[in-house]
Amino acid sequence: MNDSGMDKVKIRVRSIAGECQAGHKIGEEILVDNVTLSAYLCPHALHSLWPFVLTLQMRGKFPWGDGDSAVIACPDGENLAVFEIRRVTEGE
Repeated sequence: MNDSGMDKVKIRVRSIAGECQAGHKIGEEILVDNVTLSAYLCPHALHSLWPFVLTLQMRGKFPWGDGDSAVIACPDGENLAVFEIRRVTEGE
C-alpha cells in the first residue's frame, strides 16, 4: 500500500505478436502506485488495462485465478501485446 491508501500494482509485458507500435518489450515492468501511468504506457493499452489496474489498487478481487492478477491484451489486433497485471505484495 502506498501513501494514498491504494495498493501498488505491477504491469508486465508477457508477449508481443509482431512489433509493439508503442515500443513496449517483453519482460518490461511498470509499477503503478499513483495515477501518472499514462507517461509509461501507450494510450491504447492503458484504455484496456485501466479498469483492471484500478480494481486491484482499490483492493478488489477478480473471480478467477488467485483474484489478485489478470492477463489482458491491448486492442491492436496486428501487433498484439499481452500484459499481466498483479497486485504487489509486501516484500516485492
